Amino acid sequence: MKSQVATALVAFGSGLALAVAAVAMILWRTNDMRWLLVLGSVVLFGLGLWQGGRRRADTVGFVLLCLPLLTIFCLLILPELPGLWPHLPLWIGSALLGWWGFRSGRRTAPAVLLAVVVLAIVSSWYALAYVPGSISRSLNRSVDEPAPAIALEHLDGSPYPADLLAGNVVVLDFFATWCAPCIAELPEIDAIHRSYAGASDVQVLVVANLTGGDTREKIRSFVDGHDFAVPFVIDPGATAHGAFGFTGLPGLVVIDRENHIRFQRQGYNAAEAGFEQTVVEIVEELRRPQS
Repeated sequence: MKSQVATALVAFGSGLALAVAAVAMILWRTNDMRWLLVLGSVVLFGLGLWQGGRRRADTVGFVLLCLPLLTIFCLLILPELPGLWPHLPLWIGSALLGWWGFRSGRRTAPAVLLAVVVLAIVSSWYALAYVPGSISRSLNRSVDEPAPAIALEHLDGSPYPADLLAGNVVVLDFFATWCAPCIAELPEIDAIHRSYAGASDVQVLVVANLTGGDTREKIRSFVDGHDFAVPFVIDPGATAHGAFGFTGLPGLVVIDRENHIRFQRQGYNAAEAGFEQTVVEIVEELRRPQS
């Protein structure tokens, strides 16, 4: 009995360590859901292979091994990206193949090897062909509603002139220096700005929040340390961020010439397909004369 409990605890501890590593990767390395799929699949297969070879490995241990990562994914990722639910069966399949497919002392059946190949092919198709589009569909939202009145400031604290935005197509990207997805998104926002650097009818701004420990000095230091051409402004009290209905970061809105929100999204993932192209297409559509 004690051996079974110990085996179950080891399985749960291993699964918990994987879940912590996954969260750390998302927060500090990359939130690319394709890499998360690879990390979970490879480690669960390896842990399943190791744990499944133990004499007292049982179904309870298998469940405890998978539970932490699946729980974290369901709580943190699926509410924002519900289309990525296939991560779950693919992870379970990887763990299952390691746990029961390669038990020590048994000759590996050809069917098991075939299952590994099939799982690898399905996972590759899912990661390369399905995940990018699914993320775009989950994050992007077309709207048509009046934009709230906002007051922005330059980094030095002086007011940002509202007439620079009036009558133009405006792209606002809400940002914080402590937000890893915000930083990962910036090169694409900067590329969008550079595309319209000579256009008088398009304004692209990065809107920084003085929250989470950010200060004007910290934001200026961040800007000075990077080669971004896109202008940074301040959203005092995060009032504009809240006025657009955002609860997290990053958040992006595209506003038309009549001051109506036409496109809105919250979040960014490196696995997404065509983020920059999508925003540019929307801006180009709004620049066209309306018949």
